[in-house]
Amino acid sequence: METTFEVVNPHSAGVDMGAGDIFVSTDGKAVKIYETFTSDYHQCIAYLKEQKIERVAMEATGVYWIAFYELLEQNGFEVCLVNPKETKQVKGRKSDVSDCQWIQKLFAAGLLRQSYIPSGRLKELRMLMREREDIIDMGSAYVNKMQKALELMNIKLTNVISQIHGVSGIKMIEAILAGERDAEVLLELCDKRIIKNKSDEIKKALEGNYNPSWLFLLAQNLKMWKIHETQVLCIDKKIDEVLKDLNRGRDKIKHSGKEKPIRHHKPEIEDLQQKLVNLYGTDVSSISGLTNYSLLKLVGETGIDLKQFPTAKHFVSWCQLSPRNSKSGKMNRKVRTKNKSKAGQIFREAAQSLMQSKNIAIGAFMRKVRSKKGGIVAVKAGARKIAVAYFNMITKGIEYVEEGVRNYEARIKQRELKLLTLLANKHQFKLVDYQAV
Repeated sequence: METTFEVVNPHSAGVDMGAGDIFVSTDGKAVKIYETFTSDYHQCIAYLKEQKIERVAMEATGVYWIAFYELLEQNGFEVCLVNPKETKQVKGRKSDVSDCQWIQKLFAAGLLRQSYIPSGRLKELRMLMREREDIIDMGSAYVNKMQKALELMNIKLTNVISQIHGVSGIKMIEAILAGERDAEVLLELCDKRIIKNKSDEIKKALEGNYNPSWLFLLAQNLKMWKIHETQVLCIDKKIDEVLKDLNRGRDKIKHSGKEKPIRHHKPEIEDLQQKLVNLYGTDVSSISGLTNYSLLKLVGETGIDLKQFPTAKHFVSWCQLSPRNSKSGKMNRKVRTKNKSKAGQIFREAAQSLMQSKNIAIGAFMRKVRSKKGGIVAVKAGARKIAVAYFNMITKGIEYVEEGVRNYEARIKQRELKLLTLLANKHQFKLVDYQAV
């Protein structure tokens, strides 16, 4: 029996993307197959025009969809990119042919949600920032190998300094590879604060078995780490070019906010805060937890207007920061899913940085939640607050005002006191101020 739906999107087609072939259905029945070479894409587009197709739905399959997506947009088609999870069929009935037919039927019936795809140079910025993160992750593997080589020689630098790939750590490693073994000389290469507070520990940590083979491995991994660091600088230059192009023609917006420190992997981009303020139209870095680096990542992931989200709840749900419901009858189960939203992960990292803050209200809020429901739920709840503030500032121009821990705790105390008063009146008790007794 054939499945039919009410048609909401007429003149629409469904496309199933693959590495070698694409499968196209314009009516949910007939299927045309094309190869993935550029000339075949143009033949497919000509066929879609012959069939008077105006809208095309396609799955986000790896990176295979990007080239065809751009060609469709250039030829005036309205393209709906969808999450493959939302187009799954009944088990045992999946094939490339049936997939494109099913996508066409769902899209024609208006049952598919469109994924957010940045346009123009914002798309380039997203790809560059993701590539930058990938290179940093790959470089961290060589940092781990350097730590392993030091441990093999029982050189315990990782026990006494926060990171061996910091300025002091790299200077000492380079001196060791150059043949220096005197702990006093190596200590002088460190930062003044390290010399003042950890001089004895550094000297003890530098006592070890300087094995030629382990030194060779240390040198090789240091070389590879430096190559990755150089590549990050190259990407930073390209990102700066894209930001300059995005800022071209925009008014320079004055801001009084101080630039927040970026502890790790700070982009080497001149006047980054001003460029981001011009893009957003406001200083979004005033939101607790968000630095210029996190905003640079968010620009490509969310865009700069958020018009695709009707409300803050829609935005939070898209970021996978809202609770998921799985209710059946009287049973309401909690559903835990692995976070795959890159924007949501950025907000989670921002919230995590506030967990131990002594002055930020969101930090106090997360600690309160953590005491009841655990750290994972607390970070997600804090990330949700940051995401809502981000949405409200960009879409409604609502400035973020940090109330501070004291004001937050006073507000909670007032709320609890109001509740206690209601309960006391209900049961005909009288509240007495303990300090006044």
